[in-house]
Amino acid sequence: MVILSSAGFICSVFGVKPKVKKILISLSVRQFYYFWAIHTQRTDMERNISRKNLYTNAFLIASLVLILAAVVLCLALPRETVHLAFNSFHSRFLDFLFRGWTLLGSGVGALAIILVTLFFRIRYTLILLAGFAISGISVQLLKHLFFSGAARPVKYFELAGSGADLYLVPGVDLHSWYSFPSGHSATAFALLFGISLILKNNWVRMLALVLAAGVAYSRIYLSQHFLIDVTGGAVIGLLAGYLGWWWINRYNRRWLRQSLPEAIRR
Repeated sequence: MVILSSAGFICSVFGVKPKVKKILISLSVRQFYYFWAIHTQRTDMERNISRKNLYTNAFLIASLVLILAAVVLCLALPRETVHLAFNSFHSRFLDFLFRGWTLLGSGVGALAIILVTLFFRIRYTLILLAGFAISGISVQLLKHLFFSGAARPVKYFELAGSGADLYLVPGVDLHSWYSFPSGHSATAFALLFGISLILKNNWVRMLALVLAAGVAYSRIYLSQHFLIDVTGGAVIGLLAGYLGWWWINRYNRRWLRQSLPEAIRR
């Protein structure tokens, strides 16, 4: 009741007559409830829009379908069987394609895209940056605290004595440990899910999904991860992308609606 207290204080200082004081306080109370009603209504509308944006998001819906299918496949078959099945499809063109595609999930690739959004709105930049940071921290904590002994495909097949059956893409620096979860997959899904929450066009969202799923598949194609690794990364990425979007959208500052050049000029 700051408005009510202020009105009473001003009336006392300036010696306003009791009848006038009563009218002023009454108007102050009405003004307070008027602005409170508008704020509440706007907040409810924003929540409804946010929920609709989430529930009708083609990226999220299709991602959940793919994740469910991947989980079923991982539960139904051994990881080496699934990996060798994926590994049997390869060509020089695909080698070239996925060596480049996987860079989208790297830290450098993600930051390059995030920096571009500075020329649109600072809010977009912070949403993507928050999702990227949350996914990266989560992945590294899981890798080093719980799954440091998880062998990557090359090491796994080497220990199993069947490494000769694995096709390896020339020129790829292969790692041995910290297989779960896939950091590239988490980064790609966090970044592109964040973009899908910003952009309302479902065709653009499906394109974003293709890009994210392509990064996840590239990690399997390059024998850097198993299917279960990229599935875990995708789940982390979705959660991180949503948290980044939810967190930054809690704030409604004018400069958030500006691009970086606009903010500098002002």
